[in-house]
Amino acid sequence: MHHYYLTKSDFKVARTCPTKLYYRKKGYPTHDDGNEYLATLADQGYLIEALARTLYPDGRWVGYTPDVEAAAWETMAALTDNCTLFEATFISGGRMARADILTRRGDVFELMEIKSCGFDRQQYEAQQAAGQPTLFRAPRHPAEIQRDWQPYLEDAAFQVAVVQDLFPGARVIPYLMMPDTSRPCFIDGLHHRFVLRSHHDDQGETALPAADYADDPRDIRRNPILARVNVSAEVDILLPEVRQLAAEYLAGLLPALTRVVTPPSLNCQGCEYRVADGERRGFHECWGELADVKPHIFDLYHVQDVGGRKDPLANRLLAQGKAGLFDIAEKELTRRDGTVGEQSQRQARQIAYTRANREWVDDGLGPALEDLVYPLYFIDFETCAPAVPRYRGMRPFETIAFQWSCHLATAPDATLQHSEWLQTADTFPNGVFAAALRRRLGDEGSILVWSSHEATVLGAIRRQLIERGEADSEIVAWIGDTLANGRLVDLHRLALRHYFHPRMGGRTSLKVVADAVWQSNPAIRARLPQYLVVTEEGQASPYQALPPLTIAGRQIAVAEGTGAILAYYTMMERLAANATLEANQWRQLLRQYCGLDTMAMVMVWWHWRALTGR
Repeated sequence: MHHYYLTKSDFKVARTCPTKLYYRKKGYPTHDDGNEYLATLADQGYLIEALARTLYPDGRWVGYTPDVEAAAWETMAALTDNCTLFEATFISGGRMARADILTRRGDVFELMEIKSCGFDRQQYEAQQAAGQPTLFRAPRHPAEIQRDWQPYLEDAAFQVAVVQDLFPGARVIPYLMMPDTSRPCFIDGLHHRFVLRSHHDDQGETALPAADYADDPRDIRRNPILARVNVSAEVDILLPEVRQLAAEYLAGLLPALTRVVTPPSLNCQGCEYRVADGERRGFHECWGELADVKPHIFDLYHVQDVGGRKDPLANRLLAQGKAGLFDIAEKELTRRDGTVGEQSQRQARQIAYTRANREWVDDGLGPALEDLVYPLYFIDFETCAPAVPRYRGMRPFETIAFQWSCHLATAPDATLQHSEWLQTADTFPNGVFAAALRRRLGDEGSILVWSSHEATVLGAIRRQLIERGEADSEIVAWIGDTLANGRLVDLHRLALRHYFHPRMGGRTSLKVVADAVWQSNPAIRARLPQYLVVTEEGQASPYQALPPLTIAGRQIAVAEGTGAILAYYTMMERLAANATLEANQWRQLLRQYCGLDTMAMVMVWWHWRALTGR
C-alpha cells in the first residue's frame, strides 16, 4: 500500500482548503504549473538556503533521496551522536518532515526553518527592547500570531511536532532564518557566487535540485545578511492546533485517500485548481455547474468586501446555489445609512454596464485629460527585488530598476517618439537609470504612469542615492521635485474613477484595460498592425502578438512582468559568461515587452480621447 505521508507542504495546502489535499495527492493540474513567479521564488529560496548552510561549516547532507523511508533511516542513524544535518528527514505517525538545517547537541535539537521572506531585525529588536509586540504578534492582540507570519510559523510548528514525537525527551528549539532587510551586503556580485546542483545517492538516483555557495564561505560569515530568530514562544502557541489539524488531515489520507467535501465559498476565489481545460479540474469538481456561470460572482470588483468579513455576501449567495454576477442585488452595495461608497459605486456600475454590455465614461474623464500638460511622457519601469543582494551596499529585497520605456507625445496628434533604457553593465544601475530618465523627462510636461509603482520606485532610488552619499546630487533633487510637483499622473486612478468596459470585469490592470480598448476600437488596431493577431477565439491581446525568439533551442516570449524579471536575470548571466548573442536576444525580448507596456497606455489614452472628444 502506498503511504500517503502528510508533509509540511501538504499541511500548508490543506490549511487553505482540506479538499485541495486530495487534489494535490492525486496530481490534479493547477494554474501554478509552470508559473514563472513561483519559479522565481523557488530559485530565491534555494539561494537563501545555500547562504544559510555556509553558517554551519560542520554540516553535512543526509538522506537527500527520493526514497523518504531510506532518508529517514539515514537521518536517525546520524542522530545517534552530536551533529549538524542538512535536509534531515523524519517520519512519525504518518507525517513526514524535512528540516532545512538541524543541529543536535546532547538532548537539545535546534531546528532551522529557512524562508526567503524579508525580516527587519532592527525593528524586531527595537520592539523587544520597548516591550512591544514583535513582528510575529498581532498588534492589538499580542497573544495571537500575526496573520502574515502564521504560515511560516506553522511550518516550523509542524516540524517541531514530528521531531518531538520521535525524541520525547529532547528539547526542540525552532528558529526562522530569513534575509535581514536591515543589513546591507558588503560583497559585490554576490549573485555570481552560486552554482545549481543536484544531489545523488549511492545508487545514482537523482534527487531535488539545490543551489550551493561556490566561493569562500568565510565571506558570508563575516558579512551575515540572514537573521536567525528563536520562535519557540510562537510555536508553543500554535502547536496544539497544528497537531489537531494534522490528525484531521491524516484521516483523509489513511487508511485510504479520501476527498473531503468543502462547500463553495469566498475562500475558493483564488483556488489554484481553477483551470480552464482538462479532464481533472478540481474547482469544477467542487462547484459543479456553479463553476461555469458567466459573468461569475468572483468577477465582481473587490467582491470579498461586500457584506463584511463576518458574513460576506458571496457566501450567502453561494449557500443558496447562486454564483452569478447578476445575482447581486443593488441594495447589497448600500451602507446601512443609505449611502454608497466609491468602491460600491464601482461595483454597481460594473453590474449595470456588464448587463447592458456597454462602456461607461464619467463626465470627469474629459476634464482630467484636458488638465494634462504637453509634452506627455508615458513611462513604465521594470524592476526586481532579489532576496540575495546583487551589488555592494544593497540590502535583501531592495529594488533594482533595470529598464524603462517612454513614449512621448508632443501634441495631441503628433507622431509618437519612443526611447528606452536597459541595464547592460553588471554594476548598481539605479543611479544611471534615474539619470537617463531625467534626461528624457526634463522638467516640463505630464508624466503618465499606470499605478503607483513608478512613484514608489523613484522614491526608493532617491533614498538609495542619499544613503550612498549623493544627497546633494541633481538627480536626488530632481526626483524629489518630480514626486512633489504633480507631474506624475496615474492613469489607473483615472480608470477607477471614470471608466469601465464590460471586458474588464472586476480587473483594472493595464493589460486588461488595454485589451478591452484594443478589442473595441478598430481605429487603434488600424494604427498598430504589428500587434494584430487573430486566433480561433477571435482578436488576441496585443501581448500575444509579441514575437518569441529561439534561444538555446527553446521558443521564448516575454509577455508579463515576472517573465521580464527572469529575462533580466538570464540576460545578466549571459553577459557575465560572455555569451553576447544570447544576451542580445534576451535584451530584444525585454525591449519589445516594456515598449508595449507604454504603448498600451497610449492606446488607452487614444481611446479615451475618442470617447470624450478631447
